[in-house]
Amino acid sequence: MTALTLAVAETRLILRNRTVLVTAAILPIAMAFLVGRSNLGGMSEAGGALAAVQLSMLLVFGVLMTSTMTLAARRQQRYLKRLRSSPVSTASIVAGLTGPLVLVVAVQALIVLASTAWESGAAPVHPELLVLAFATGAATSVALGFLTASFTKSPEAAQITVLPGTLVFMAGTALGLFPFEGVRSVLVAAVPGAGMAELTRLAWDGSPEGHAAAVEPLLLSTAVAVVAIVIAARLFRWQPRP
Repeated sequence: MTALTLAVAETRLILRNRTVLVTAAILPIAMAFLVGRSNLGGMSEAGGALAAVQLSMLLVFGVLMTSTMTLAARRQQRYLKRLRSSPVSTASIVAGLTGPLVLVVAVQALIVLASTAWESGAAPVHPELLVLAFATGAATSVALGFLTASFTKSPEAAQITVLPGTLVFMAGTALGLFPFEGVRSVLVAAVPGAGMAELTRLAWDGSPEGHAAAVEPLLLSTAVAVVAIVIAARLFRWQPRP
């Protein structure tokens, strides 16, 4: 069994569950478009800030929340236990379970950000930074999903347990939209979501310093993702909670 086989099987399970399907496919893109239409804080005039908030919405609802629900459900069904005792590697299991969610959010991001670019009349200055922002944000969201699922007994309980991670990620996104200097800049970028937001803003609006301005948020957002992955790997439970 490969990661692709697991991903196909997971996609079928998601399509059969209306709650998960709505959370993964409809809610994220609806919230992202709602933010764009609401002109919250005048963000429609600041393409980078709007794109960062929209991308954060997609990752929180489409990856963090949905992965927590699906992991709790698969563990409750002892599906994770069977996978863990099979010859399939841990990396393949993780990729197979979360790959479909990340792919769906990637497609949603293309649609939402293309709409934002069309409505604002400004395309990203550095699209390659936008790809890096999505990659680090997705990795962090997956790790937070596994971490949250560690403390989630059932899919129903996920509605409560996802709140701390959601609030932290959204708060980090908000902080990443403001320029900080020195130690404050490092501390802010260490909050999940902040580095992703700053990279998105730089990708969209550009900077007089060019790519050099993206080095610090890229390194810090990558470090945050790695730390989150390590913590999640240590705490995640493959067997049903007692």
